[in-house]
Amino acid sequence: MRIAKTMKVVAAAALMTAVLSACGGSDEKSAGSTTLRVAAQSDVSSLDPIRGNSGNDHVMLFPIYDTLVSFDEGLQPQPGLVESWDSPSPNELTLTLRSGVTFHDGEPLDADAVKVNLDRARAEDSVAAADLASIENVRVDDELVVTLELSRPDASLLLVLADRAGMMVSPAALEANDNDVSRNPVGAGGWKLSDWKQGNELRLERFDDYWDEDAERAESLRIKIITDPRTRVTAMRSGQQDIALDVQPVDAESLEKEKSVVLESQTSLLVHGMYMNTSAPQFSDATVRRALALAIDRDTIVKNALFGHGQPASGVLPDGYWAETPDSVDYAYDPDEAKRLLAEAGEPDLEFDMLSRSDTSSVRLAEILKDQWAAVGVTVNILPRDVVEATDQYFNQKSSPAYLAGWSGRPDPSMTYRSLFDAKGYYNVGGLDIDGMAEAIGAADQSFDLDERVVGLDAAAVAAYESTPFLPVAFQDALIARSDKVQGFQMNQMGKPKFIGITVD
Repeated sequence: MRIAKTMKVVAAAALMTAVLSACGGSDEKSAGSTTLRVAAQSDVSSLDPIRGNSGNDHVMLFPIYDTLVSFDEGLQPQPGLVESWDSPSPNELTLTLRSGVTFHDGEPLDADAVKVNLDRARAEDSVAAADLASIENVRVDDELVVTLELSRPDASLLLVLADRAGMMVSPAALEANDNDVSRNPVGAGGWKLSDWKQGNELRLERFDDYWDEDAERAESLRIKIITDPRTRVTAMRSGQQDIALDVQPVDAESLEKEKSVVLESQTSLLVHGMYMNTSAPQFSDATVRRALALAIDRDTIVKNALFGHGQPASGVLPDGYWAETPDSVDYAYDPDEAKRLLAEAGEPDLEFDMLSRSDTSSVRLAEILKDQWAAVGVTVNILPRDVVEATDQYFNQKSSPAYLAGWSGRPDPSMTYRSLFDAKGYYNVGGLDIDGMAEAIGAADQSFDLDERVVGLDAAAVAAYESTPFLPVAFQDALIARSDKVQGFQMNQMGKPKFIGITVD
């Protein structure tokens, strides 16, 4: 069932809630001597928010960088560093900042700082550039007021500013570090960098001048990199860690039986799929890509690879989400048709290399897909790699034609379609220009009304279905395990938790 709301209404309600909460005060203290220990799957690819390329980065970026706009559990926009917004005309979005906010270095977070950040995020070398393509100019109206002058209406911008593009970096730090804060991050989040041993652990300490004085925050936040999912869970069970991220479905049943462990589960935007470089000869023909899609038995994969903790995926947005993939998009399992299409394309004996993450669950999924494709005459050579290495090899080096990995989702659905399917999208490695995609996304961004946006988003889903550089396989529920001593933990549909509000008994 789709949600009939408008983002303006939701935003107004969220702002009123924030104002009432601020007026009411809080008896809780943000100070404390606690250390929150989190086990994560992989290290951050860069501590510069517009340089990184991994969906796993956010859990390490969110504590350091507050975003201009925030989001709630259902991914509706909420006030963040921006306390209110307005659209005085279809091609303008005006943002009013909170007063008194400072960066970790003591510099003010004002309208000038926002302009520096947004202009930087719009540059060609930014991974957020495509999301901000509608911005023609960032105008400073007052010390705390910024207006985004747009080339077209763009309703997606609110939640774009809840992602990498909205993570504010101190302009002084940018100047001091030659516009590169990949190792020297200075944000305005609840924690600041203490130490980073790359590939091992990120240590953060509480920022005592954080703007939200009532926000519960551990004195120290330690994010330990434990690539093996079973080892992550074991570390949490034994008391070495308080939270284990990215729990694999195979471990869920046993965790649910433990009295001292709470398994958090929620339908998420995480979709497993295969990225295909459409400039590679194996995937240049849409007929071949469709054949591979039809040769996948997705129900079997949900059962045997995800152990029931997910749903089949023919599109990139799950059932139950306000912009869920329409029913007309359906790669029904049809191996006979897959064989026919491969023969039609002149590829009855197709063979290709496929990068995969090296953890047990990812390799299991890769092997199931390999067997299903083998049944229609396709040979797949699996290349297991560490997630950071695999991501770099596919997206940056372009050394493999295919990469089996997850798309972790973005706060706004237009961001997902733009990133994966726009001809200039970072994750569309082959630069495939999909008929009707740009027009569909543009139509979806014309209005803040969700029902009106869905019309354009459905058209984008159909365009992707007919010719796609990304092959959806299955959505996986977000699974996170925590000690029962951890209180205040909140999930969201992104599956990327923020650690504000968490206490450890």
